[in-house]
Amino acid sequence: MTDSASNQAPIQQELSTPTIPAPPHWLWQVGYWFRVGFSLFLLLSVLIGMAGCSSSAATVPWQKATAVVPESVLEQVIQANTDLDMTQAKETLLAWTVDGKEGKLTLFNFNTPNLCGALGCLYTGYWLRENQSAVEVFQNYLNPNLPANKPLFQVGENRGQALPCLEVLQMEGNRLRQLNYCFNGDRYQLADSQLFTS
Repeated sequence: MTDSASNQAPIQQELSTPTIPAPPHWLWQVGYWFRVGFSLFLLLSVLIGMAGCSSSAATVPWQKATAVVPESVLEQVIQANTDLDMTQAKETLLAWTVDGKEGKLTLFNFNTPNLCGALGCLYTGYWLRENQSAVEVFQNYLNPNLPANKPLFQVGENRGQALPCLEVLQMEGNRLRQLNYCFNGDRYQLADSQLFTS
């Protein structure tokens, strides 16, 4: 080695990074309020999603008909709508009751493929009042196969009648149609319908 190489001091270079100036105060505040607003948006979205999209909110609470209506009404409903064996029909028959101004509307789901066809499955509704015989006020073949979280039946508005209106959802191609049936004092009739994109 040569003397000149050994006498050279190691060269040290300091790395310097340019400092970024602090943003103006107004920009700090914009960033702060953006984070607060975004956090509130996420929180509300999660809460609404949990409450509004639960599967239990969208389903009709069908119950065994034997637990909802008297035996005599069950026999009347089964005899009027089917020729199934009475014992078998009582086991499979489901019911859903809605309170009205005068008595109750009880919808019956026969819950059997024997009463289903090209138009759908049979659903009937009876008006039940104290000390009066049950009167059939609704009968329709409906397709129960709907997208998830879409109920077949919902209680609609009350238009001043003894029983409330019914909102019924049905598929029409790949779109949903809401059929609004309202009580006219004698029977449920189709009041209007709306077509929705799914």
